[in-house]
Amino acid sequence: MRSTALAFWVVILLGGCTTTLPVASPDPLPAPLEARRYQVAIPTHDGLSLAATVYQPALASGDTAPVIIATHGFGGFRAKRPLSIYGQTMLTGEAAIAAWRQGYWVVFYDQRGFGGSQGDVQLMSPAHEVKDVSSVIDWALRHLPALHTLPDGRAAIGMIGESYGGGAQILASIHDPRLAALVPIATWYDLADGFAPNGHVRSQWGAHLFTLGSLSSGFDFGMALQRPFRSAFTGTLSREAQTLLREHSPSSFCARGEYPQADALLIQGFRDSLFGIEHAQANQSCFEAGGQEARLLAIQGGHILPWPIQPWSGKPLFNTDAVLGCGADAVPLPELVVQWWDEKLRGAPRQVPSFCAALDYEQSLHLAALPSNGETFAVRDASLHIPFAGMFEWLMVPVDVGGDIVRGFWQGKDLRQLRPNGGGGRPKFVPVYVVERDDEILLGTPELDMRLSGTASRASTRVFVGVGVQRAGARRVQVVNEQLTPLPHKGLHRQTLPPVATPLQAGDRVGLVVYGFSWQYAFNPSFWWSRARLQGELTLPLQEGLKSLPLELATP
Repeated sequence: MRSTALAFWVVILLGGCTTTLPVASPDPLPAPLEARRYQVAIPTHDGLSLAATVYQPALASGDTAPVIIATHGFGGFRAKRPLSIYGQTMLTGEAAIAAWRQGYWVVFYDQRGFGGSQGDVQLMSPAHEVKDVSSVIDWALRHLPALHTLPDGRAAIGMIGESYGGGAQILASIHDPRLAALVPIATWYDLADGFAPNGHVRSQWGAHLFTLGSLSSGFDFGMALQRPFRSAFTGTLSREAQTLLREHSPSSFCARGEYPQADALLIQGFRDSLFGIEHAQANQSCFEAGGQEARLLAIQGGHILPWPIQPWSGKPLFNTDAVLGCGADAVPLPELVVQWWDEKLRGAPRQVPSFCAALDYEQSLHLAALPSNGETFAVRDASLHIPFAGMFEWLMVPVDVGGDIVRGFWQGKDLRQLRPNGGGGRPKFVPVYVVERDDEILLGTPELDMRLSGTASRASTRVFVGVGVQRAGARRVQVVNEQLTPLPHKGLHRQTLPPVATPLQAGDRVGLVVYGFSWQYAFNPSFWWSRARLQGELTLPLQEGLKSLPLELATP
């Protein structure tokens, strides 16, 4: 495997000691085990070697412990020690090390092509990275003593990983029944849809992920330059490339009736601009279709692009919320993960709810499920001049606050519309609803039923839409959770938008935001100097008087 000078120094700085490989004995522990860690090389099914760090828990004679398999996201690497990048700043590492300190075995490995592992990156191929999970399980069962067993006789095995590592667990669970309790963080249901909604590539994420892959693994750019993926450099993804990516996705297996065989605690973010909450919802349905339990913690964080494309959140590219208030008190997210494993792998009482939603980084609600209701409003004319509209979105005010205010009445709601804007290179904001109460919340899945027309050709007229909120007394309009969806051509568009969550106050205006350009999709501007127009209906998931459920009410 190729490496770079950066990767070399990361290994030197974060390396740990290597010890002789232990061999598990079927007999009870003759003496207590001390907490320690050691480095191992795990053989794969195809003759390669995966670098891994084993965290051995402190165990008394006669004790047993579950085992957690941990792995990383694309471009990442394992936590070789508690005081490390992954051990201190990533939820995967924080939760895994917290579990180790509470008596769990942890096997934290580098996926093939990354860190110290051999092989080439195959973008979560079922025949490569997914099979590697089974190789790690095989190794753990052969070499780790005193493994705890479940009532059905299986070894108590859990797994955790974010993004790329989340995909590894879900796909591995479809093929290997030995996994019992998963924690997929910010991962995909349909890889093609995640990277290219409506066929249009999230080019900013493509650039960042390939850069990370190059630095940490010497990623083979030749694959990206080959015919199936070459279209991505024009901003669109070919049908052949979409098909290949879907073959590496839970969506293709679930469609064939092949489901995960483990329970899952899904953790996904409203602000995630790569794999939004809709991916977790689809994965949840897939688990449940196979008879497994899947709970969802809907946080704010996840894949977050650097400022100014998305507001700064504490770490570049990926970060998760520190705490989540799923009951009476806010609980650190790593602690919630360990509570999940305690319940599923050790038989502890239930503490983690079926669903919990973070409205922002300070407020959250414990509900039975994400609300599915909404109110429909007419968008009579969203006209937009395209020249660079939105290219400098973080500097512009996409609202003409000096315009005439027209009062109307729609489905019993007070409606205020500002004079059409979107000229001079600005995005367009069409408010359709004025908030009346301080306890209203935007929580759920918006829906769009609109016709896009324009002065350019059908394939050259495209816009990017989202839900916007203009706070009472403010000039700027916020795109809720920074979620923008491409409408790639003229014609009728009937589709759901990514789920959103934000608290509202009386006087806030909520409506449709339309961009002619978005840095999230930098290769996909509409035809320069053209004009676009949207007309139709927008359904907003407005909730009133929503109260958090007591924890026990969500328990089946």
